Amino acid sequence: MSPLQELLPILTCPDDHGALRESGDGLECAGCGRRFPVLAPNLVELLPRVEALRDDGSAYSADYLAERSREFVFRADAEAWGAPEGRPEPWVERKYRQVEAVRELLLDGEPSEGVMCDFSAGAGYYTFAYARDWRYVLHCDLSVDGLAYAHRKAERLGLRNILFVRMDYLRPPFRGTLDRVVCLDSLIRGEAHEKRLLGTIRRALRPGGAAVVDFHNWWHNPIRRLGLLRNNFGPNRSYGAREVRRLLAEAGVAAPRY
Repeated sequence: MSPLQELLPILTCPDDHGALRESGDGLECAGCGRRFPVLAPNLVELLPRVEALRDDGSAYSADYLAERSREFVFRADAEAWGAPEGRPEPWVERKYRQVEAVRELLLDGEPSEGVMCDFSAGAGYYTFAYARDWRYVLHCDLSVDGLAYAHRKAERLGLRNILFVRMDYLRPPFRGTLDRVVCLDSLIRGEAHEKRLLGTIRRALRPGGAAVVDFHNWWHNPIRRLGLLRNNFGPNRSYGAREVRRLLAEAGVAAPRY
């Protein structure tokens, strides 16, 4: 069976969280009847009917709406943000150290028979590395180019246990079905965004499930945070430990390990 056929029971309609079933060359919601395209045997598009964000004048909302409206097309030259081919070697090495650190949090030294899902998978650092540790891996993103890049690379690497899902992580196609979730380099858009995303991750987990997320540390470069040097983080947001604990509590996350 394909990853899509195996993982269909944990996918839900992003609109009403109804069960999905195969229908012709796509998927259909058993509740609302909406159909979703299967773009390849291991790639499905499960976007909500209505955008999760409105244009509020910010660069982030503009970028989100532009990407959300794109039609999926496989391009041979598509590239994902952070792809190792276009980054300095020290940056890539640091990223791989992060991958190993997160692996230790997810596993107790043994491969898992469960499912690991990356909510903002990008270039696939985590999904490609963890494909050998987990029975199945879900590589999720909104970006057309990012998914096309990662899908092409997985084919080249011969990875057959990854299901690629084009989704909106603020309205994901999961509800109480995921074993493990990672969402990294994404909780940087402001408190309202962070609390909303944390809430969707929490609701996507099955009972007993767990997630690993990260926040940009205010103390990573306090001189820049104080405005004494040029801001190189754009309109994005950094956090201290007290702020992170408050955000997690307000999002309903119980007993987090920091």
